[in-house]
Amino acid sequence: MIVGFYARYVALALIPILLGTIVTVHGANGWLFSAPGGGWEYPAFWAVALFVQFLLGDGVWTLKQSRALSSKPSHTV
Repeated sequence: MIVGFYARYVALALIPILLGTIVTVHGANGWLFSAPGGGWEYPAFWAVALFVQFLLGDGVWTLKQSRALSSKPSHTV
């Protein structure tokens, strides 16, 4: 994602990994990440942030654009 290759799809691919860490590692430790063993709120934040990145798209400075999710008509004057 940092380099800018298909950031939208990389963000979407990383969401299940973070959700898996919540279920398997951090879920039983409670809410706060400062709890012993780390809580589940920090990986949940990153899962939501990655989903927002997926919805927003690649950005202006990306090196390789992802394909558009929907075809938008081009308006020419």
